[in-house]
Amino acid sequence: MERRSVLEAGALTGGAAVVGNVFIGKAAMAWFRGLTAPRWQLPLPAFLVVGALYYGIVGYVLARSLDRRDARSTAWSLAVLVGNEAWNGIFFGRRSARAGFVSLGAYIVPLVALQRSVAGDAHSRNALAPYTAYVLVYDLPWTYQLWRLNPTRSSADGVASTKVVCDGPVTSEP
Repeated sequence: MERRSVLEAGALTGGAAVVGNVFIGKAAMAWFRGLTAPRWQLPLPAFLVVGALYYGIVGYVLARSLDRRDARSTAWSLAVLVGNEAWNGIFFGRRSARAGFVSLGAYIVPLVALQRSVAGDAHSRNALAPYTAYVLVYDLPWTYQLWRLNPTRSSADGVASTKVVCDGPVTSEP
C-alpha cells in the first residue's frame, strides 16, 4: 500500500475513533454496566479488543480503497466509520438499548454495501468478512436481546423514565 493512503486512512480512522468515543464517559459506562445483560454477552475487555480490531480492519480496507482509487468502496468505508460513531453516540448518548438496536439496523446497510463493494479485492473482502459476520451473528442478536432485557424508555435528556426488570422474556414493548 502507498504510504499516503495508509496515513490518510489512519488519520480518518483515528479521528473517527476519538470522536465516537467522546460519548462514552464514566456516566455512560456506569449506565452500560447497570444494564441486564444476556448470559452470552462478551466481557467488556473483549468488546475493547473487537473495537480495536474494527478500527484496524476498516483502516486497512479504506487504505486499499484509496490505493485503488475506488470511489465507491472509499465512500462506503467512510459511511461505515460515520455509522459506527453515530451508533456510539446514539446508544451511549441516549442511554437507550432500543435506540442501539434500531441504529445498528441502520448501520448494517453501509456495512453490507462496503462488503459488496470490496468483493473484487480479495484482501479487503477477506479482512472485512469476519467483522461483517460478527455484526450480523453477534451484535444484531446481542443488541436485540439487550433491548428486550432492558425495555426502558429514555427521556430527551437521556435519563431513563421507567425501568422494568423481568426474569423471563419480554413479550410486549412497554
